[in-house]
Amino acid sequence: MLTFYDIPSKVPGQAWSLTNWKVRFILNYKKLEYKTEWIEYPDIEAFCKEHGIPPTASKPDGTGYYTLPAIYDDKTGIHMADTFPIAQYLDKTYPDTPAVVPAGTETIVKELIDTNFPKLHPLIMFAFYEMTQITNPVSGEYFKRTRSGFFGKPVKDIVPTGEAKVQTLELIKQNLGEINALYKGKYIMGDYPTLPDFVFAATFLGVKILLGEESDVWMEVAKFQGGKWVGLLDNIRVFFKPYSQPAVVS
Repeated sequence: MLTFYDIPSKVPGQAWSLTNWKVRFILNYKKLEYKTEWIEYPDIEAFCKEHGIPPTASKPDGTGYYTLPAIYDDKTGIHMADTFPIAQYLDKTYPDTPAVVPAGTETIVKELIDTNFPKLHPLIMFAFYEMTQITNPVSGEYFKRTRSGFFGKPVKDIVPTGEAKVQTLELIKQNLGEINALYKGKYIMGDYPTLPDFVFAATFLGVKILLGEESDVWMEVAKFQGGKWVGLLDNIRVFFKPYSQPAVVS
């Protein structure tokens, strides 16, 4: 069986992480049997080092930066982290499941994500403070401390307000319009979802969970591109499981 490592919330069993939903979507889409083990933010680095999982990036001081999502496959004895290599590994190891990085598309899929995922960063900024509220205190305080240090101001002040909020929403609308222009049908590559769809959808679902369906930010995003992004979530709703509070995303 596969083990999927995620960050817990105050509600037992509630998946919320924008980053980790990417791989959870993939596992659900492939209908692979897996269990979730929950790891608090400050324990991620030690966990990865213990299991030989390399850092996925570097901190400003040059030391390794360890992140989730991560998986363990007892079929092969492999631990690994980071969405793109996990997606490729699952495609290769379980070839009878639908591919999320179809053969021959590796370069274009990576380019689609690397070029367009940063366009979602302004949207994610709106959810920063809520990330400190949905998590358990040990993770919430860690997130506050590390992100405040990175941005040079309290997490609450990272969230755009006033005129900055208006301008940020306009930028999000523009950015999402550019992503929408890439879609060739129901999904970015046509009739079936691939990794970029799950990367984008994970962000929308995470923001919706964190801010709430009735929040003014989400209600604005829901209208952009004629409801395109709500439609994307509706298209992949079957892959939301397991999810302890389905009413939040109904």
